Amino acid sequence: MSTDFFTSQDNARKQTGRLVAFFIFGIAGTIVAMWAAIAGLLATQVGPSAFTEWRLLLGVIGVVGAIVIIATLFKLAQLSQGGTKIAEMLGGVRISASTRDPAERQLLNIVEEMSIASGVPVPPVYVMEDPSINAFAAGPDPTNSVIGVTRGCMQLLSRDEMQGVIAHEYSHIFHGDTRINARTTAVIAGIMAVGVLGYICFRFIGPALARSRGGKNNPGPAIGAGLIVLGLVVWGIGSLGMLFGRLIQAAISRQREFLADAAAVQYTRNPNGIAGALAKIRDHSARIHSPAASELNHFFFASSLNTLFATHPPLEVRIAALKAMGANNVAARESMPSGTRAGVVASGAMPVAGFAGAAGSIDRAEASIDRAEASIDRAGTLDRESIAAASAWRSSLPSALVDAVHDPIGARALCYAIARRPTGHEVCDAIVAERDREAYATYAQLATPLARLSGDEQLALADLAGPVLFELGVARYRTFRETLARAMRSDNSVDLREWALAKCLERHVERRLTQPTGKASARLKDRATEVRIVLATVAALEHSGDAATAAFNRAYAGMGMQAPAMPAPSERTLDALNSAVARLTELTNTDRQRLLVLAARAAAHDDCVSETEHLVLRAVADALDVPLPALARAV
Repeated sequence: MSTDFFTSQDNARKQTGRLVAFFIFGIAGTIVAMWAAIAGLLATQVGPSAFTEWRLLLGVIGVVGAIVIIATLFKLAQLSQGGTKIAEMLGGVRISASTRDPAERQLLNIVEEMSIASGVPVPPVYVMEDPSINAFAAGPDPTNSVIGVTRGCMQLLSRDEMQGVIAHEYSHIFHGDTRINARTTAVIAGIMAVGVLGYICFRFIGPALARSRGGKNNPGPAIGAGLIVLGLVVWGIGSLGMLFGRLIQAAISRQREFLADAAAVQYTRNPNGIAGALAKIRDHSARIHSPAASELNHFFFASSLNTLFATHPPLEVRIAALKAMGANNVAARESMPSGTRAGVVASGAMPVAGFAGAAGSIDRAEASIDRAEASIDRAGTLDRESIAAASAWRSSLPSALVDAVHDPIGARALCYAIARRPTGHEVCDAIVAERDREAYATYAQLATPLARLSGDEQLALADLAGPVLFELGVARYRTFRETLARAMRSDNSVDLREWALAKCLERHVERRLTQPTGKASARLKDRATEVRIVLATVAALEHSGDAATAAFNRAYAGMGMQAPAMPAPSERTLDALNSAVARLTELTNTDRQRLLVLAARAAAHDDCVSETEHLVLRAVADALDVPLPALARAV
C-alpha cells in the first residue's frame, strides 16, 4: 500500500468526518420519513393541517434524534473497550501465550514474527470454534488491537496461507481500518435503532396490549392496536435506515479489502499464500455462526454473509486480482498438515535493513542518514526480509529465553534480568528474591544467557513477553512493576536501557490495561521546547562538544528548519527527556514521524547509529505509540 503508517493513522481519524456526514444524512432521512408517515396518519383524522404542524416535526426530530444518538453512543462505548470486546461478541476465546497445541503455537509464531518485524505490540489472538475459514482484526489502534481466527482456519490452511491471512489482518491494523470499522458499526447501530424499536412495538408491546381485556377504564386494546400500526410503520421506515446502514458498511469496506490483499502480497511476497486461502474459502465456507456476525461482517477476512450490499469483493474477483500479482497455485486443493512449518525463512540470517555503517566521507554519512530516515518511514509495515529475519533471530535464541516469554513467571523474571547489571547486582538480586520469590529461580537462570544478547535483542524479548504480562491482570501487574522499579533503582540510578524497558512495557502492556484516550492534534511548532530536549539528548548520546552541536544542527537542517540553541547538559536529564516525550504524545501521527526522522538524523550524524542511540530512538517511539521494531538496527 502506498500510504505509510503515519499518514494512514491520521487519515483513519479524519475518516470519522465522512462517517459523521453519512450519519447526519441517515438521521435526516429517517426523521423526514417518520414525520411524513405520522403526519399522513394524523391527516386521516384532522385533515391536511397535520403536515403544517411544526410541533409534530419538532417532536419527531427530538424523539428520533435521541434514539439514534443514544444507540450510537452506546455501541461506540461498547466497541471502544478494545478489540477484546469485539472478539468476545463473536464468541472468541483467547489463545494462551503458553499453549502447547501445535496449530495454536504455529499461529502465535506467525503473529509474533510479524510483530517483531513491524514493531507493533503482539496482539492477543482469539479462536472462534467454527469449522469455517475466516479471520478478523479489531481494535481502536495498533496497541489495542486483537486478531481472531476460526478453528477451521487453523485446521485447513497451510502455514503460507495462514501467513497471508494474518498479513492481510496486519494491514488493517497498520492502516487504521480497525478504528474505521468500529465507528462504522456504531453509526449503523444508531441508524437501525429506530427500526428495531418499531419492530419491538409491532411484534411484542402492541400485541400484548391488544390481547388485554378492554373496558371503560382500560384503553389497552385500543392503544395496542395503535402501537401495532405505528410499530409497523416505524419498522418499515427503520428498514430503510437498515438499508442505508448496509450501504455505508459496503461503501467503506470493499475497497479497503482489495488494498489489504495487495498489502499482504507486498509484506510476504507470496501471492500464492493469500490466494490459496481465498480459494479454500471458495470451496468450503466463510460463514461465522455467531449472532453478532451480521453487524460485524465488515471486520472479517471474507464475508460471512451473502447479502445484497456485500461488504467484501467477490472471492473470484479477489483471486483474479491476486493472480495478476503473480499467484499461480490457486487450484491446489489439499492443505499441508496444520503442524507443518512451511519454509518462509530464507537460508541464513537476513538482517533487516538497518542503521549500522562505517565512518567515511560526507556522502557516506548522508547515505547513513538516509537509511536512518528510511527505517522510520518503514515503521508499521512489513516485508519478507524482516519477517524472515525475525524468525531466524528467534530460532537462534536459547530455549530457556523462548520459554520464558511465554510463561507468566518467566516473563517477569526476564524483565528483572534485563534490569540487572553485571556489577553491583547483589541488591537487585535481593529485591527480586524478597518481592517475587516465585520468579527468583528463573531470574537467576536467565541472567547469563540474557547478558549475551544486545540491548536491541533484550528489548525484542520484552516485546514478546507483553501478552503474558498483560494476562497478569491489573493488580498482579502493578505488583510486578513496583518490584521491577525497585530493581531498576537498586544501583541508585535508572539508565537509558532501563528507561527503554519501561517505555516498552508502557506501550506493550500498560496501554492495553488502561486504554487511555489522548489527543493527537498538536504540531511540532506547538511543542518546540520538548522537541529541542529530545533532539539534544539523542545528539549528545555518542557525541560531545562541537560534534554534538553539529548533530543537533544537522537534525533541524534535514527538515529545512533553523536549529535553536542546544540545551545545556544540565537540561538533558532523563527526567527532562521523560517529561518531554509525555507532552509529545499529543502530536499528530505525521508530526511524530517528522520528530523521529529528526532524531534519527541526529543519531546517524557520524554515519553510525549505536546500540544506545537505537534504544533511545525506540523508547521515544514507544512513548509516541509508533511501531519502530526493536531489531531495526540489526539482527
